[in-house]
Amino acid sequence: MPKSNDREKVTTIHKDKPFEKEQKRLQMREERRRRGLKRRLIFIGIVGAFVIVFAAVGLISQKSMIDANDQEQEQLEERYAELMEEQKQLEQDIVNYNDIDYIAEVARRDLYLTKPGETIFKVPESHDDQEEEDEEDD
Repeated sequence: MPKSNDREKVTTIHKDKPFEKEQKRLQMREERRRRGLKRRLIFIGIVGAFVIVFAAVGLISQKSMIDANDQEQEQLEERYAELMEEQKQLEQDIVNYNDIDYIAEVARRDLYLTKPGETIFKVPESHDDQEEEDEEDD
């Protein structure tokens, strides 16, 4: 009979082993699943960080480009206003140079031209104007 008791003991020991192996296998599977999950989360985090960095760089470069374009637009608008003023002046000059009286006035004032029989007298500036100029020089 001692042999039958030995078998029961052996059988009893083997009955517990598969359960332990199954528990250990499940534990290993759970550990691998957690490691895989951790790796996936780290990978997704790194990819997300790269996406955020590239988006930020893109937004910053676009912002600087927009600022540069705004500054250039302001300069061009100022230049446009200057050119419009110049155009108005040139149009007025065209009108004036087509006027005979204006041409005669410019000729007398700048070139000292006279009509036949006319004499030009240069009148000195008034005494008050000279005193103001002397005071400004001091």
